[in-house]
Amino acid sequence: MYGSFTGSLAGTGYFLAYQILGILLSLVVFHREKTGFSLLMGSVAGSFCLQWLPVLYAFFFGFTIQAHLYALFTMVLFVFFVLYRGRRKIHISLPGAADLFRNDPVLFLLIPLFVFLVITLNHHTISYAGGALHSGQSTYGDMNMHLGFITSIARQQTFPPDYSILPGTPLAYPFLSDSISSSLYLFGASLRTAYLVPMYFALLQVFCGMYCTAKYTLQTMGQACRQKSFLAFVLFFFNGGLGFYYFINKGFASENFTRIFSAFYETPTNYVSSNIQWHNILCDMLIPQRATLFGWAVLFPLLALLSRARQEKRTSYFIAAAIPAGGLVLIHTHSFLALGVLCAGFLVQDLYDACHAEETKRLPLACRFLAVLAFLLPMSLIRMKQQSDTPLPASTLLAMGLFILGCFAGIFIYYLVKGYSRKTALTWGIFLGIVLVLALPQLAGFTFRQAQGEQFVRGGFNWANDTDGYIWFYLKNLGVLFVLAILMLFLGTRKQIRLVLPACLLWLLSEFILFQPNPYDNNKLLLVSYLFFCIAIADFIWDTVPSMIRENPRQMRTITVSTVTALAVFSAVLTMGREYVSDYELYDASYTALARWVDTSTEPDDIFLTAPNHNNAVSSLTGRNIVCGSGTFLYYHGVDYAQREADIKVMYEDPLRRSELLKTYKVSYIVIGSQELSSYSIPDYDALLSLYDVVYDKNGVVVLAV
Repeated sequence: MYGSFTGSLAGTGYFLAYQILGILLSLVVFHREKTGFSLLMGSVAGSFCLQWLPVLYAFFFGFTIQAHLYALFTMVLFVFFVLYRGRRKIHISLPGAADLFRNDPVLFLLIPLFVFLVITLNHHTISYAGGALHSGQSTYGDMNMHLGFITSIARQQTFPPDYSILPGTPLAYPFLSDSISSSLYLFGASLRTAYLVPMYFALLQVFCGMYCTAKYTLQTMGQACRQKSFLAFVLFFFNGGLGFYYFINKGFASENFTRIFSAFYETPTNYVSSNIQWHNILCDMLIPQRATLFGWAVLFPLLALLSRARQEKRTSYFIAAAIPAGGLVLIHTHSFLALGVLCAGFLVQDLYDACHAEETKRLPLACRFLAVLAFLLPMSLIRMKQQSDTPLPASTLLAMGLFILGCFAGIFIYYLVKGYSRKTALTWGIFLGIVLVLALPQLAGFTFRQAQGEQFVRGGFNWANDTDGYIWFYLKNLGVLFVLAILMLFLGTRKQIRLVLPACLLWLLSEFILFQPNPYDNNKLLLVSYLFFCIAIADFIWDTVPSMIRENPRQMRTITVSTVTALAVFSAVLTMGREYVSDYELYDASYTALARWVDTSTEPDDIFLTAPNHNNAVSSLTGRNIVCGSGTFLYYHGVDYAQREADIKVMYEDPLRRSELLKTYKVSYIVIGSQELSSYSIPDYDALLSLYDVVYDKNGVVVLAV
């Protein structure tokens, strides 16, 4: 659990070796691009190969050191082969510090923001205090599950892995966002080091990938991109709506305001009691949700690469994008789905351009107004229907979502027939072919096996909103950006509207179809759409709004940008402050000591009977199997755990049936501590201790060997 200094060096060195090899590979493949972009894509390639190559060998050798050495050797051979073939293409040109900040002023924000997240993550990730391990607010929940995946994959080394919190059940969750840390942990790195190091690189990949997506997208629009890309970066990562009102309405000195920094999950971007659910990306997505972080670390650079590929019509770029796109399924399924929908929209736009070489005029203002009204009015009426006594059934909502998809499919087929060209087949056709070859085995072997039952793909309207009207929900959650998005749709330029059309398709599908048991998780699709709206809105308020004022357009730009930015980021800044100061005990000293003993004194395949609490030190910190983990995790994975959960109660509370169930679940050890004693009533406690060997008894925690 605590690893060693040499182990941390070995694990970190193994990770950095992939980073270096990925960068060398990228310098050849993207030799035509600026060195900064090549470094980004190389870092992404390094992380991606570390996620996938050891896993491929693990099917034959288990998740072992041997498999990892074979994987690294394969990577080295491939990279040196590419370097040998393309050694004359490599061109490295790094600007000086002054030019770097002048060319990309976003660095003035990106660097301190990255430092803030590094400090916060370091504090939030099982930080040691007085014998206990602590976390922050956002990491108090899901981090326990991810720690369990990391430790169990590395310790048990069976592949494909099972749930350590439900032994015998194949792990269908996209686990490559955790196996990358398992690789470091396998080499002897401490759990903190293994958890954090890949996340630091992923954060930089997300930030730089988003910025490059904005920059290259604006370049394709023929617009100046530095300041607007900076603005889009701010609007996206500092997302927040009008939630701050619920905390400042009684004054900044009031207890109503100060509770932001003391209450548990009562922030201006996460205040469920008032239906504020557009959670801040930095604090509620990137810090706690590893699958989203590592998914976006691939997705955002891919979007930038696809923008370059479409602009250059370069087949090699489509091939380079297809490989990580196909591997996204087991990194983050939502990112794979979002990319698929967006690419379908991009392809239709390219086919449309082939049919209409000349730029068409934009629709008249009246037609745009009617189009926006034709969207908002039905959505508002459906929201009202869902709040009535006779809401539309899930099947009807699903049919609506499928109807939207069918309409798009009709448009797609029409333009495919009309605008087909050999160039389209060589670019998008190759891209799609490679993605399907790589993704279908993952979908069939893991995703579809998990996503069964009516709690997965089903109809559901307006994802997390159950109490507010449609317009009011988005107005208070997205704030000024919702207003600007509407204004842009009927006052913006043709290029701005074209930019958000694929994102609109993804947004609409996400409003009618739920893709997982937890409706809230649809925001992982909506936020990808939101990215493109932020880019278009940045262009809108930087150029279009000032151009409407004939006198002093520069002054109007300054006022507009300043006002929008202040309103847009205020809630996010307050949430970031709360996240920075948050501190909670995750594993108390008694269970931390127990985990250390378990990690050094028991076998990796031993099964423990414990309480199914979400912060279970045995499953999270040691990678050992427990009879059943928290339903908080298992339910949202679509796993049936009810019988096991009920049997835990029987094993603790019913002496007559205990022995039989212990054999059924092949229990090796029984844990009795404060968590178990507060959850169950053990009528024969003294007799139980005399019946089995007491192998551990410290700090109020007893372990019995069965």
